[in-house]
Amino acid sequence: MTKKVKKSEYYNRRRRMAAAVLVLVCVFCLSGCGVFDFLEGESAREIDEITQEAAEEEIREETEREAQEKEIQAASSREVSEEAASAETLPPEPQDYPEVEENLVEEKESSISRSDLEQKREEIGLTEAGITGLLELQSGNYYFKQLDDAGKRVYVEMYQILTLQAEEILLSTIDVEVLPGIYQAVINDHPEFFYLSGYTYTRFVRQDEVKYITFSGRYLYDSEEVAKRQALIDAVVDAKAVELIGNDDYETVKAVYEDLILSTDYSMESPDNQNICSVFLDKKSVCNGYAKAAQYLLNYFGIPCIIVNGTALGNPHAWNIVEIDGAYYHMDVTWGDPSYYSKDTEEKAGAPDIDYSYLCLTTAEISKNHSVDAEFAFPECTAMHNNYFVREGLYLYGYDDGLIGEIFAAARERGENTVCVKASSIGVYQELYDNLIDQQKIFDYFGTYQSNGEYKIAYSGNEDLCTISFWE
Repeated sequence: MTKKVKKSEYYNRRRRMAAAVLVLVCVFCLSGCGVFDFLEGESAREIDEITQEAAEEEIREETEREAQEKEIQAASSREVSEEAASAETLPPEPQDYPEVEENLVEEKESSISRSDLEQKREEIGLTEAGITGLLELQSGNYYFKQLDDAGKRVYVEMYQILTLQAEEILLSTIDVEVLPGIYQAVINDHPEFFYLSGYTYTRFVRQDEVKYITFSGRYLYDSEEVAKRQALIDAVVDAKAVELIGNDDYETVKAVYEDLILSTDYSMESPDNQNICSVFLDKKSVCNGYAKAAQYLLNYFGIPCIIVNGTALGNPHAWNIVEIDGAYYHMDVTWGDPSYYSKDTEEKAGAPDIDYSYLCLTTAEISKNHSVDAEFAFPECTAMHNNYFVREGLYLYGYDDGLIGEIFAAARERGENTVCVKASSIGVYQELYDNLIDQQKIFDYFGTYQSNGEYKIAYSGNEDLCTISFWE
């Protein structure tokens, strides 16, 4: 008899690379200086800035003002050179995870007046009437609802800017500390923003006081390419929709879970692995792409689905919470894909193509190896009715020869060579393990007869979630 156990440790801990910080210095009188850039999910980090002291008097002689500016600019240039020379860059360590793109700093010079910026806002629909309409349009979005009134206003401003791929648009806040959280809320509510890699803001400062800030997206593609890709995504999703729609929301969620796993390989090779293009167009992605694609598809079917940011086994991770029949469930498509943790060809041979252990879990279950970020609140998931194993009759409250025989017989009738069951507790899990594996009763139900006269079967156990999978 040959037994085989999959790896229970899904991946190694990530090793982060230390990156050098480049200080860029711009000197203006009430003009853009100190421009900072952030990527999705990163905390705000101010690089540094030096600004020209504003004039003490309203009117100065033109020649005196120019002389002062030249003197400050010369000093600033020397400071940039000194900081850049002292920066140290460490080489990246080999790792099994997509590298987090370094924060990029864009040096910008701007002399746009406040009135010109106000006009640019109006041109993209950010009038008072336009903002009122946008607030109502976004009112049902999960992350939007967690913001205060001021945050909601900035949210819709960002949304409009990113939708139109606008740049250098005046925001209603001067507090740069709120930008990362609000931006995260926007992109978590809108998986359709596949063309973003973060944002840039510009602070307009006088006498060390921020007077106003402008906001721009960092766009991966121009509007023409965005439209082309959106058309391709629409075609893929429309084709999938015909096959994925179920008799109820659970069946649709299950079909989406299965489709994404079977049609996508976990891989860092896709240049779009942080967005839905990687799943729908490239067929290979990482956790953020899986989660956004699941949200995109389920939103298409009108099923509430949110992105969850957090960690899994201590490493950054993203997954989903779905709402079915008024109750919430965790769903991790990435961890349901064996290609995520099974890299060895021999190890994957004959193994199930889908791991259903992460389809519709409770908070207590997912918390065994996942932790959510504390910045936003998430619904407590306590229901079990639409858990995969409960719905499919694979949830066991004890070792029962008759019921187990029925489960394996039904799998054979369907032509399946894999079976996965879930125990109601760790005690029941151990009871199943003792009977089916230690006492080898599994061969009463399953197994492949070998030429040497022995039966062969492989199995995998997940003690965290009390599931055991068998395959011939």
